[in-house]
Amino acid sequence: MISASMAYNILSGNMKQSLDRVAAQGTVKRDAEYYKDNINKIKDVDDFLGNYRVYSYAMTAYGLDDMTYAKAFMKKVLESDLTDPNSFANKLTDTRYKEFAAAFNFKSPAADAQSDAQEDDLIGLYTQSFADESKTAASETNYYSNVIDNVQNVSDLVGNSRARTYVLKAYGIDPTYVSKDFLTQVLTSDVNDPNSFVNVNGNDKYKALAAQFSFNADGTVNGAAQTATQKSTVIEQYNLTVPSTVTQAAADYNKAYYLSKIGTITSVSDLVGDSRLASYIKTAFSMGDISNAALKLVLTDANYANTLGYGEANSAFNFNEDGTIDSSAASYAAQTSDQIDAMANMVSAASSYYQSKIATITNVDDLVADPRLTRFIKDAYGMPQTLSDADLKSVLTDSTYASTLGYDNVHAAFNFLADGTVSSDKGVAQTTAQARSTSSGANANLSYFQSKIGSISNVDQLIADQKLTSLIKSVYRMPADTSDADLKSILTDPSFASAQGFSNVNAAFSFASDGSAAAASGPQSSVQLQYTTRNYNARYDDAQQDEIDAAVANYKERMSDDNVKSVDDFLRSNAAADLSKKNDSLPDPYEMALRAYGLTEQEVPRSTMRKLLKSDPYDPKGYVASFKDERITNLVRAFNFGSNGKIASELQALPSAVIAKYATNYKSRATMGMNDGSIKDKAAKDATTAVNEFAKGMAEVKSLDDFLKNDKLTSFVLKANGLDPKKYNEETLRKIFTSDPSDPKSYLNTKADSKFKEIVADFNFDTEGDLTRAKIGAVQNTGAEDRTQQNYLQQTLETQQGESNDGVRLALYFARKAPDITSLYTILGDKALFQVITTTYSLPSGISSMDVDKQVDVLKKFVNLDDLQDSQKVDKLLKRFTAMYDLKNSSSNSPALTILTGGKSS
Repeated sequence: MISASMAYNILSGNMKQSLDRVAAQGTVKRDAEYYKDNINKIKDVDDFLGNYRVYSYAMTAYGLDDMTYAKAFMKKVLESDLTDPNSFANKLTDTRYKEFAAAFNFKSPAADAQSDAQEDDLIGLYTQSFADESKTAASETNYYSNVIDNVQNVSDLVGNSRARTYVLKAYGIDPTYVSKDFLTQVLTSDVNDPNSFVNVNGNDKYKALAAQFSFNADGTVNGAAQTATQKSTVIEQYNLTVPSTVTQAAADYNKAYYLSKIGTITSVSDLVGDSRLASYIKTAFSMGDISNAALKLVLTDANYANTLGYGEANSAFNFNEDGTIDSSAASYAAQTSDQIDAMANMVSAASSYYQSKIATITNVDDLVADPRLTRFIKDAYGMPQTLSDADLKSVLTDSTYASTLGYDNVHAAFNFLADGTVSSDKGVAQTTAQARSTSSGANANLSYFQSKIGSISNVDQLIADQKLTSLIKSVYRMPADTSDADLKSILTDPSFASAQGFSNVNAAFSFASDGSAAAASGPQSSVQLQYTTRNYNARYDDAQQDEIDAAVANYKERMSDDNVKSVDDFLRSNAAADLSKKNDSLPDPYEMALRAYGLTEQEVPRSTMRKLLKSDPYDPKGYVASFKDERITNLVRAFNFGSNGKIASELQALPSAVIAKYATNYKSRATMGMNDGSIKDKAAKDATTAVNEFAKGMAEVKSLDDFLKNDKLTSFVLKANGLDPKKYNEETLRKIFTSDPSDPKSYLNTKADSKFKEIVADFNFDTEGDLTRAKIGAVQNTGAEDRTQQNYLQQTLETQQGESNDGVRLALYFARKAPDITSLYTILGDKALFQVITTTYSLPSGISSMDVDKQVDVLKKFVNLDDLQDSQKVDKLLKRFTAMYDLKNSSSNSPALTILTGGKSS
């Protein structure tokens, strides 16, 4: 009988050739072919367990052939969710069961039209599309504004596709169906000539478009293609009609229209009769789709308005019950709504300055030295701006003096001691709460100002009210000793104001030179007008957001697991999908998907979408790829449908079961060789964090590029498989992953570590680095299938060698298991591994009777776990083992033993 040492050397010297000889054996070959032909015809776990040839083959491959009889037990193993640490397979101490479960897809992710991540991505894109519309509209408007100024001939405009598209879309005309020649004739038509081209051949849209250009009949221009008014009209029309949402630009146009028209309204019927004004009011007061008739009642009947909850809308207008304007509620335009807004912004800025600065003040002298702070304090507490700094200082530091002047509240609002410093328990001149209270006083003065300004009919009335003048002086940083006479002149005389450096104060009011304020015309005072426009600015996009939220909620409901089982389910309209009428007006899932990826129904009609969703978006030669449109590809990849139109599981770069396997390996290697204690605990905690981050990171990987550019992901995979990340840069990894596994001369098969064959097989990347379903099998993926057959050959080789020499079987087994040994307890728990070590180092048989921890202490003297990750060191160990095995089990010396013993016999 050939010695174990010689047999091992022969086999390990060319393991591939050894395995090929086993594979060529008739029975082995037939079993392998049967397994390959039938594994992915299996329907479920019961079918797998019922096919003895397939089942027993797999059990043998994973060293579980002695458990083939235990079908009930193995069913629980195969149905275990490896991502759940409490699942049956994960709770078993023997890791072979977990490896076995990971090799099959019996517990793969459930079929789902969209995973949560895919759904979130689509909804995010859908929501973002509305914001993008605003940016696009602004960008296109800026482009058109610059281009049109340089147009000297109609061909300059018609020949510029971007500008041409802009003007056509502005008037609701689809650019796709308009020839350049037709558009040229439209733009050069005389709209005042009933026999002109546009009046004979064009509809109202073309007529409106032609009216906004000044081209001569021959296409030339006299100065410019558009007057300033025409250009402004086109731009406004575009911003109001093209974006499907009310953008900020559209809101500004609506506000400008409202302000220009509201003063001309003489009755509620006039107002409601202007759809744009009515829409503005409904938006400003969040009235939704209230009818115009109801709006009319809201504006004229306070009781009705309050019943509907629109009391603020009624109080913002001065209509009588008969719809006429209430003349008794007339006001004066001492300030316009824009001027009121501007002043309010300045008060807000002054408040912000005060709150930021007062927090740094620790001495009263520092406060008094800052006029912006003293002005703010005097205004907030109703103190005259003429109050001297010395008096203010005394008020802040002397409670008796403050009481004498009636300013106890001012003194109490600060934390100054008699010497001007701040009390030690407070540390600052004012606490945050005190500063906020002071600011509230200033805001109260602003409210008072805004409530009074509408009733001010002349400048003298304003000057006579100290609270009003105090606020003006404070806000506009005017000297405290500015006399009433000078303030009056500043408010009424632009030249005087300019000479004093207070043109901004004059511009903030609308007093005539005689000091009068014009009577406000229309149904709103300036304060009411300002209130309405402020509400509109705050709420103009609320309705759109409500629609988006409703669409998203409906999408989630429609896409739930019970509702979408096929492509047909997905493509049904809301009206056809359920009996409810509430969602009929909302976009259906198909429409939302198109918008999310920037597509239209013209580009992808439902019939085309049906074919797309049944096609493989990862097939470079498939139907989806034939469109050569990244938007379409990304859209189809956002869903999971099979070629039969039924839902499938999401294609992942790395199957969840493999992620779970890598996670276990990573954690084991992270604590390898460590003793129990704080260091090991921290390493285990860090490993758990890394595992969680890896799972999240892999969920975002859609290509090899995504994977390779993330160092954390690549390092994790390498470490989990016992490889050193420092030895592999991105270029090398790319060569490995893009190699053809079936080509024996590829980089993967000739230069890469053998472990990479399994790693590459685990990932669902093709040789181009794209995701592919080609590796996914119904029951077993191609990588797992190849690994199963390779394991079967290895197990068969070991078994056959063991029949003639058990030492060879033990050596081959140890060589196969060594890279996965991360704990000495693993060796103690595996009789075959333990026998190899005890034989190699001539350890006494009594060692197995020792306390387990003491056994580990003994093994530490002989086994370095890191060495087991090095194939050359493992080979050296096994050559020693086989020699010692021969010595122990044979009377004749082996060549290896002769070398080890120096030729001496035992």
